[in-house]
Amino acid sequence: MKRKIIFLSVSLCCAAVWLGANFPSAASQPRKPNIIFILSDDQRFDTIHALGNPEIKTPNLDRLVNRGFHFNNTYCQGGLVPAVCAPSRTMLMTGRSLFHIPQPNAKSYDGPTLASVFNRAGYATLHVGKRGNSFIAGNEAFEKVIYCDQGVREAEGQSEDSPQARQPQIVADAAIEFLRQHQGDRPFFIYLAPHYPHDPRIAPKQFHAMYDPARLPLPPNFMPQHPFDNGELYVRDEKLAPHPRTPEEMKRHLADYYACITHFDDHIGRLLDALKETGHADDTVIVFTSDQGLAVGGRHGLMGKQNLYEHFKSPLIVAGPGIKPGQSEALVYLFDLFPTLCDLAGISTPKECEGTSLVPVMKGQKKQVRPRLFAAYRDVQRMVRDERWKLIWYPQVNRFQLFDLATDPWEMNNLADRPEQAAKLKELKRAMAEEQKKYGDRLAPLEF
Repeated sequence: MKRKIIFLSVSLCCAAVWLGANFPSAASQPRKPNIIFILSDDQRFDTIHALGNPEIKTPNLDRLVNRGFHFNNTYCQGGLVPAVCAPSRTMLMTGRSLFHIPQPNAKSYDGPTLASVFNRAGYATLHVGKRGNSFIAGNEAFEKVIYCDQGVREAEGQSEDSPQARQPQIVADAAIEFLRQHQGDRPFFIYLAPHYPHDPRIAPKQFHAMYDPARLPLPPNFMPQHPFDNGELYVRDEKLAPHPRTPEEMKRHLADYYACITHFDDHIGRLLDALKETGHADDTVIVFTSDQGLAVGGRHGLMGKQNLYEHFKSPLIVAGPGIKPGQSEALVYLFDLFPTLCDLAGISTPKECEGTSLVPVMKGQKKQVRPRLFAAYRDVQRMVRDERWKLIWYPQVNRFQLFDLATDPWEMNNLADRPEQAAKLKELKRAMAEEQKKYGDRLAPLEF
C-alpha cells in the first residue's frame, strides 16, 4: 500500500483524513484486536481525577481507569537533550533503551518500529499527531500520517483559536473520521499523539473557566527555587516562569495545565463515543500514557521535565477486551509498551526490543517485571530506584539525594548524609553502577 503523509492545518483538518479502503480479509487467521494508542505530551502521572487528584476534571480518562488496568510507576528512561519528549517517543517507537536508540530526527531507520511491525501483521495503521520532537522515521512508517503541528509556533499559540489550542479537536476529528470510514476485515492501529498539554498551555475559554488559580492548592514540595544547582536550572522549561517561583504564578500555570488536560479529555470522550458508534467499543484495546511528566507548579522549585524527581512519571492506563480492572506498583519503562502491544495483538516481539511485556502483570501472573529502574538526564543527573528506595546522583557536583518513597513520596527528606542510612546508600550506589553498565551509559559508572 502506498503510504501518504499529510501536513494538517486547521482549515483542512476535517478533509485531511484517511477515507479508508476495502482491504482483503485474512480469513485464515483469527481477528486481532484493534488498538488505539493515545500519547499526550508532558502530562504528569497525577493529573487524572480517578487516580486521586480531586482538583482536576477528567471524566473520560476516568472511564478508562474504571474499566481498565493502570500502572502507578511508569517512567521514561530520560533524555540526553532538554527536549526529553524526542528520546522518549523514540524509545516508545523502537522498544529500545535510552543509550541504544537512533537519532530522533533520523529520516530512516533499519530496525523494527511499532508501525512496521503492525503493518506486517496486517493492521491498517494511522499516525495523527505532532512531527516535532518525535521519532520522524517511526512516525512515517505508518501507512497514513497526519501531522497536526506544522507551522505551529509559540507566538501563534497564544489564543484559543490557534492551531496549538485546537490540536485535541484536530487529532480527534481525524481519528473519528478514520473510524467512520474504515471498512474491511483488517484490524486498525491508531497512534494519536498531539503536542498537548505541552506549552503554550492554551485551551478554549470554557476549560480555563473551570479552574480558579486562587483555589488550587500547591503541592507539599513547592519551593521558590531548587535548593542547589542540579545542572539544568535555566533551560527552556525553567524559563517559563520567573525565579524565584511565587505561589500565585505557580497556581496560574497549574490552572492552565489542568485546563488543557481537561480539554484533551473532552476530545478523548468524543473518540470513545465514536468507537461505540462504529461498533468497535468491544474489540479495541486503548492505551493512554504520556511521553513524560514535568514539575509545573513549582515542585522542588522547578517547572520542567529536565530532572528525575517522581513528578517525571507518566500515567499509564490499558483498557479493552480481556483486560480486567486493576492496578500495579510494578516499575515500568515506557519502552515496555512495544512488547506489551505485540503481546496483546498476538504478534511476535522483535528481538531488538529491550522492554518486557506488561501483560503478565495485568493478568495477575507477575507482580513486577524488574526489581529496580534506572534513568538519566544528560550528563548531569542519574537515578535508580527499587520498590521503596530512590537515589539521585548529580555527577557534576558529586551530590546525592536518598529518599524513602514509602514514607516520603514527595521527596522532601534527603537521607544521603544520615549515618544510619550508610549501608542503604552504598547498596543503591552499587545498583546504579550496575544499571549504568547494563544500559550502556556513556557516563563513567558511579564509584562506591
